Amino acid sequence: MNYNNRFKDAPWYQKSKNENIMIIGAGGISSNTLYNLAKTIPARYHIIDFDTVEEYNVGCQFFRKSDVGKPKVNALQDLLQEFIPFRSTIYNLPYSSEMYYPIMITGLDNMKTRKEAFETWKSKNSRRLFIDGRMKANLYEVFAVVPGREEEYEATLFDDSEVEEGPCTFKQTSYVGMMIGSRITQIVVNYLINYYAEENICEVPFHVKELTEAFYYDCKN
Repeated sequence: MNYNNRFKDAPWYQKSKNENIMIIGAGGISSNTLYNLAKTIPARYHIIDFDTVEEYNVGCQFFRKSDVGKPKVNALQDLLQEFIPFRSTIYNLPYSSEMYYPIMITGLDNMKTRKEAFETWKSKNSRRLFIDGRMKANLYEVFAVVPGREEEYEATLFDDSEVEEGPCTFKQTSYVGMMIGSRITQIVVNYLINYYAEENICEVPFHVKELTEAFYYDCKN
């Protein structure tokens, strides 16, 4: 297949075939992120989620009507095979502390699992990049943690009991999901360019935040 003819000479493309990227969650953040990642970076993806596709997921997540009732990880695997040659390992079960790769991405709706995944990543000498995506219907935030910035990231964590519940009919939108998915992909691409070049060519910001109605965008390096 010649699907990659427009970007196969990109500085990250060839070497990234050897990467393993773990994605925890397969919902509003991760399903859109995985679509963008898989079309850009030919790594092997390890996807962890134990939910099934519900009708309301179709409107704001990367799923079809025909996916309703399927495990999300299986639906994503089938769907992405139609878009692109896609290498993946799927785990239709909750995240556990035994699951680890040097590059980990979380797209979760709870802090408990996010903290567990980060603690696992933080404990490994081989850790390279931890990305935490957070999203509401009109807002997204992305934290990109590299070794040495763990304490700065830990200051952003809180308990699930502190989260303010919004109306259940305005929690996600497809366009913000695609925005955060493309932003996470951009950060991974920039990180890999730097990693393979062994120098800081591209920015890998620690924190990116965007509020849609106000067109407010903030980036902290």
